[in-house]
Amino acid sequence: FEIASLQARLPDGTLVDLAPGEEPDRLGLTAALQNAKADLAEAFERQAVVRVYLATPKMRLGRRNVTDGAERESRFVSVDSSLQDESMGGGDQDVQLKRLNVQLLLSTDDSAGYETLPIAQIKRAGSSEAAPQLDESYVPPVIVIDAWDGLRRGVIRAVFDLIGQKVEVLSRQVKNRGIGLESRHPGDSDRILMLAQLNAATGTLSQLAFSRGVHPFAAYGELCRIAGSLAIFDEERRSEPFLPYDHEDLAAIFLDVKRRIEKSINAVRHYEFEQRPFVGVGLGMQTSLESAWLHPSWQWFIGVRKGELSERECLDMLAPGALDWKFGSSRQVDLLFRRRAAGLQIVRLDRSVRALPADGEWLYYEVQRDDSPAWRDVQESGTLAMRLQDSMITNQDELQGRE
Repeated sequence: FEIASLQARLPDGTLVDLAPGEEPDRLGLTAALQNAKADLAEAFERQAVVRVYLATPKMRLGRRNVTDGAERESRFVSVDSSLQDESMGGGDQDVQLKRLNVQLLLSTDDSAGYETLPIAQIKRAGSSEAAPQLDESYVPPVIVIDAWDGLRRGVIRAVFDLIGQKVEVLSRQVKNRGIGLESRHPGDSDRILMLAQLNAATGTLSQLAFSRGVHPFAAYGELCRIAGSLAIFDEERRSEPFLPYDHEDLAAIFLDVKRRIEKSINAVRHYEFEQRPFVGVGLGMQTSLESAWLHPSWQWFIGVRKGELSERECLDMLAPGALDWKFGSSRQVDLLFRRRAAGLQIVRLDRSVRALPADGEWLYYEVQRDDSPAWRDVQESGTLAMRLQDSMITNQDELQGRE
């Protein structure tokens, strides 16, 4: 384990600023841990995770606190540095300076006499041969959220992306279906209210997710506000108390509020429908059906995309005596068409169904699920087919096998 650069504030107020080239000695995660007086393999025999600490010896009055680096317990180490005369220029001289004796310790080390700050956690790998891994579920007590990717990207950015996806879905549904505040359709008011709450949350989260220098307390407070505003969509219709802010256990509080937001957002589900295209076969088209669709709770609709035709032109083409289409099972539809026998009954849909796309490109017909022979054979075969007049098919060769 090693660090390239770091800025930190220890519990006693000591500031640590390690630039590249000033990093402390590397902690090996196998045999090299002998330099740190601990073997990670031995540590993992006692516990599943090992914490890494940034450490510096405490100031001890009455004894020497600056050494040449040979003593690990001294607070400072002396370093030789060549400095120029700032007033006159030139005149380089070698001057001894003191530098904070920053070290890396493990939770298995004796930390008595050290000021320590946890900076990472290492977990045991799945197999004994694999190298230990950084525990991504742990978040050290960072001062800004962009200092730890697991917090900024794993929580703040993840919530921002989740809300953005939900806003995209809800806004499209509200726009395409013409949902307004006056709507009395079940679920519409929830969608309008949630869209309003999520739009407001997007503004603040966009700053938290992409700005630098945001303190975890500010981010946690905003996430709690968002979770509280969305609690109305939960089954209990109210917000439970949130975990108090704990700078030493950021992972627990942030993952808890993230879970609450996800739960509330998922409480308002998308309009659900399943679609299966017809595929050209012979002089008609057919499709296979899912067994679940045969349950009485399912509604069936046949959709016609009108393309460049106006709605009136499309309806005239589909009128009886024009297209003369017939619906039935794949094994009966040709016979029904030739004998002009009754097939499945379909009725032009003159009302809106929230679950169906309402972008103006589709005309819908509802399939009547009755006790007719044609319907019974559709159920038995698990297929639905369409047959129409030969003269209406101008691309029969291209139609085969195509949607």
